[in-house]
Amino acid sequence: MPITHFTEKFFNLKVEFIKDYTINESKQEYILDVQLPVKAHKCPCCNEKTTQIKNYRLRKVELGIQYNYTIIARYNHRRYICKSCGKSFSESNPFVKRYQQLSTLFKHHLIESLGETLSYTAIAKRFNVSITTVIRYLEKMKLAKPSKLPVVLSIDKFKGNAAGQKYQVILTDRQSGTIIDILPKRDTKAIEEYLRSFNRKKRRAVRFVVMDMSVQFRRIMEKIFPWAHIVADRFHVVRLVNWALENVRKREQKTLYNYSKTLKQNKKVFLKHYKKLTDEEQNKLTEILNASYDIWMAYNLRLRFGWLKKTYSKDNIDNYISHWLELVRASKLDEFSHLLKTFNTWRTPVVNAFLLPFSNGFTEGCNNKIKVLKRISYGLRNFERFRVRILILGAKNGTSYKSN
Repeated sequence: MPITHFTEKFFNLKVEFIKDYTINESKQEYILDVQLPVKAHKCPCCNEKTTQIKNYRLRKVELGIQYNYTIIARYNHRRYICKSCGKSFSESNPFVKRYQQLSTLFKHHLIESLGETLSYTAIAKRFNVSITTVIRYLEKMKLAKPSKLPVVLSIDKFKGNAAGQKYQVILTDRQSGTIIDILPKRDTKAIEEYLRSFNRKKRRAVRFVVMDMSVQFRRIMEKIFPWAHIVADRFHVVRLVNWALENVRKREQKTLYNYSKTLKQNKKVFLKHYKKLTDEEQNKLTEILNASYDIWMAYNLRLRFGWLKKTYSKDNIDNYISHWLELVRASKLDEFSHLLKTFNTWRTPVVNAFLLPFSNGFTEGCNNKIKVLKRISYGLRNFERFRVRILILGAKNGTSYKSN
């Protein structure tokens, strides 16, 4: 690893200050022997300048990580003595704050690593610090509530089990792909209070709200943002139809003894796009559909529902949903019957789901990363730490943060 201008660019350490270097391969350390120039320092007590040196102390400062090596500055740290008042004090240096062992850049890298799906132990090992140090810097993070709300607001819950609450709530900006905030509990009053903490002018910025088909979330959003369009997440809408088909398959699997094994082994072919089926899968599907009228009808309903994706105007989408619900009613399949009420109750949000280019896909992706974070950390009980890690994870997600 040659000594180049990267030391000044990344570590605020000029090349002329570096007198020698050694490499410790076993510890993956790159040690720079640094000699800072003598210069006049102002006494913190009387403000008189002095260049008189009292003594030296060998000091090591971890500057950062480059090429998987820890970069360490090793230098004789001077203490100056004031000729006027006799007070001694440490010299200043360009790469580390007073009373600290880690450089500003090193801390920045450490904080950035908190935005990866890594455990505290893994981060501590990467930076050769203690787990306590990692947590201490995490707790220094100041992540305030965002200053504004987006045009397209997405809301969802996830199972966090933090601070004694089973579920937490995630708010995201669908258009910019950023996490807005994490709320400590899925409580109607708490969510409403949080959203009302934004003044009316800021709330008026929200034009669309994307959510799964949660009655609780819908009531909250219609109350706080009565002017906004509620958009049901397409994935959750389609999943209701897929679940109905799957329930028909399970019922028939119990009654069609000759096809029970075939139905169980080939359940995925019902949900796979018919154009992507292999020849063998097509033959199995045809065999099953010929054996059960109810499965044939359920499969046909699912295929017809998928045609909504090729319908583009609001009136056409609404009319097609009405037509599809008539098919559901005519099928007399118990597993599909509940969709009559659900789709009529959620008619406008479902129409919006296929009319507008918004979904909860980004939010669901964040939830998956949160699950990984929880698993590798064996749970995160402290909510504020949990919240900060998720927000750093997301921004890499555009969320601004400040450390002390």
